[in-house]
Amino acid sequence: MVTRTRILLVDDSKLARMALRALLNDLGVSADVTEAADAEAALDLSERSSYDVAFLDYNMPGVDGLSAAAVMRARHPGTAIALVTANAQDDILAEARRLRVAFLGKPVRRDDLGCFMADPAAFIGADMVEGV
Repeated sequence: MVTRTRILLVDDSKLARMALRALLNDLGVSADVTEAADAEAALDLSERSSYDVAFLDYNMPGVDGLSAAAVMRARHPGTAIALVTANAQDDILAEARRLRVAFLGKPVRRDDLGCFMADPAAFIGADMVEGV
């Protein structure tokens, strides 16, 4: 039996979720993808299920993506988590590194996503955003 990757996409923008899903499909990623429109919904989902990979937007109403990543990291230490945002402030990058969360800049580039999916651990501490 072929195991499919379980992916959680979290972004308050439906368009951003659709774009990321399309890139994953374009890369040929075989996955069961679950979407959440905010961090609270993502945390609820992560309480009931585990995911191999989680993509979290930073700027969302309510709980931000990095705070959600901290909770998810504590619940599921083996989940590969990427913060997907154009917000590349030094304190956000530092906290992402501390939590072992990768950073993918928006708009997400196909090559960056492909590299992350191939080896998520290689992206921890790497800044995948223009100019960083």
